[in-house]
Amino acid sequence: MQTELILHHWRLGQTIAERMCAGILRLSGFVDVEPQAPLGGPDGRKDIIVRRDDRKYVAAVHFPPTPSSMADITKKDTNDLQGVKENSADGFIFMVNQHLTVSQRATLLGLGNEKIDQIFNLERLRAVLDESRGYGLRLEYLRIPMSPEEQVAFFNTRQQDTIQRILKNELQADENASRLPATARLDVSLLQMLHSAMFHNLVPYNETGSETAWLRIHGGRIRATEVYVLSGDGAVVHMGTAPGAILDELDKLFNEWQRAYADAVAADREQILRTLAWFHHRLVSIMPFSDGNGRLARLIINQAARELCHQGVDADLIVDLPAYYKSLRAADDGDLSALIELLRAALV
Repeated sequence: MQTELILHHWRLGQTIAERMCAGILRLSGFVDVEPQAPLGGPDGRKDIIVRRDDRKYVAAVHFPPTPSSMADITKKDTNDLQGVKENSADGFIFMVNQHLTVSQRATLLGLGNEKIDQIFNLERLRAVLDESRGYGLRLEYLRIPMSPEEQVAFFNTRQQDTIQRILKNELQADENASRLPATARLDVSLLQMLHSAMFHNLVPYNETGSETAWLRIHGGRIRATEVYVLSGDGAVVHMGTAPGAILDELDKLFNEWQRAYADAVAADREQILRTLAWFHHRLVSIMPFSDGNGRLARLIINQAARELCHQGVDADLIVDLPAYYKSLRAADDGDLSALIELLRAALV
């Protein structure tokens, strides 16, 4: 809530806004991030120039200090959108500290190239800053301190970076390994390697009195105890696969996934989204580890989406946690539609 309030009632000026947004774009997978004139002066309708997937983007930062009307936001978007043509760019990124509905975002995207352009509205900006990778930016620009748990999560992002490098085949344990993307050949051993890299054997567990208790998680170790998901009122809404059946279920899932991945390469977007939703649900339903199952599954699905859709899955997937959990429970009953829509909305 603090992050949202500071962003929405912006009092830190355009320079800080542009520098923070440059950092947000880096965390969101953009490269060659070049702020143009954050200290003032003409910028040629290009606050920031960035690249991703061989495309050049012009990014505009609009952080009014008070709530702005849709008419004013549209006027600003329309004006800055001209920077795409003026700077020989392929796409446009509009970064605005205002609440925008789905239909309002669609309206703004319709002004340019809706298949390439992107909007970072208030909720999306907040989601990046309130995720572990964003804690450093949040501290630097918003002066919001990290709790002890957040500090551990922030430094553990180095393990998550390792996971992404593994998935992108930047790390090769075997020089003769298949040149297929890592996600296309997922198996139990690779899943365990990724989980081990994520946790590095230590995560905060809880606080008791004035002392912090720690739970040592053995990264990559398939769990040997029952796990379950509770609803807000304490009722069990999902039981993970029984420990003795986990390896068999994973083997079955990965065999099916490898075939589904091969089919998805030549499929249309709707079939790809259905395949991604099916796999994500199955993996988190098994809950192969004692902790971190959701985070690991989301990292994997993000990379798979980049390979199959040429777009990643960002934090929007779990911005509305009740909706996300509800979609998983619907998938338990064979209905993937809600999860597919969440994935579609989270593609960037």
